[in-house]
Amino acid sequence: MKKRLGLFIESLLQIFAVMILIFAIATALIGKESEKFPNLFLLENEGIAVQTLFQLFAFSFLICALRFIFFTDVFLKKTGLALRYVLFFVLTIAAFVIITLIFSWIPNKLLYWLLVLASYSVSTIISIFVTTLFARKEDEKLNDALAKMLTKYALKTPAVITQKNGDRAI
Repeated sequence: MKKRLGLFIESLLQIFAVMILIFAIATALIGKESEKFPNLFLLENEGIAVQTLFQLFAFSFLICALRFIFFTDVFLKKTGLALRYVLFFVLTIAAFVIITLIFSWIPNKLLYWLLVLASYSVSTIISIFVTTLFARKEDEKLNDALAKMLTKYALKTPAVITQKNGDRAI
């Protein structure tokens, strides 16, 4: 339990740090145009308000909770990886829209909503793609290390089994 809590907090802080970095860069790049998003960029291009930091932390917590639900075997033990990603993506978009409406981050103009949702969707898809690549590389390293260990100790190498969700298991 302590290990899971530690991993949850670590993930939460990483997500929060990335969000702060993204908003810091956006604040610097947008400049005076940030006045069109008064609730999100309260200080315009002067920095990020404490109120906004707490809102970003709340959003980071939601994303981290969704990651915990969909990418650990605590809740969804037999759900395929593809379905987990789809559910995660849909619920992160829903969480984003809800948080955005609660805190009035985006003005009520359709163009702004479409641009923000498109950029958020693209960044989420890129994140999923990168995470999948790292997971596959890590899986390959672990399988190679296991095969070397089995060979070193003259044990029979077990057959690679493909699970229902497409993941490999030994």
